[in-house]
Amino acid sequence: MRMAPENTLLAYERAAEAGADLVELDVRTTRDGALVLMHDGTVDRTTDGRGAVAELTLRDVRRLRPRVPTFAEALRWGKRRGVRIDVDHKAATVEAIAGEIRRAGMVDRVVIEGPRERLARFVALLPGVDTMPKVTSVADVGEACRLLRARTVRLSLAQLAEPEYVAAVRAAGARVSVTILGARDNEATMREVIRMGARIIETDYPEVAARVR
Repeated sequence: MRMAPENTLLAYERAAEAGADLVELDVRTTRDGALVLMHDGTVDRTTDGRGAVAELTLRDVRRLRPRVPTFAEALRWGKRRGVRIDVDHKAATVEAIAGEIRRAGMVDRVVIEGPRERLARFVALLPGVDTMPKVTSVADVGEACRLLRARTVRLSLAQLAEPEYVAAVRAAGARVSVTILGARDNEATMREVIRMGARIIETDYPEVAARVR
């Protein structure tokens, strides 16, 4: 997200204004058990502070600039704004994340990615929640969707290039998600992956994706 600092409410608001209907966030746990948004294990790269998230208290994190939101604040924003949330749980327990999602009334407005064993626990704790597993083969697509009740499947660009993968995802009643961050994050790639069957695109340029869509 290049319109504002990553994992901030300003970034999500700018993305929504640009036309995004799904935003991705990263969840970590502070020393005193608060769930906050931070991609890295430390706050060094994205804030004016230093140190590991796991060694800082919520009060410490609140002093940082740009402001670091809590997971609960981001969920409330998504509910108010009508934007779905893609939850990447970097370092937080399944139980803590599930509890926040339940309290926010966002079970049907999130999609959760991560290791498959953790996704199975989310499914057990949050009936009806959407998960976004990665798959290892065409045959694995149907199995993953059945076991996890997944309605979204994350394919690599190499997998997306094989029509059998896309057909398997569609046959399972799910949508294809793909990430194009980095050197290939541009309009040409967006048009290409949409043509191949992608329905969700993770990009740093939501305004371009919205225009292409």
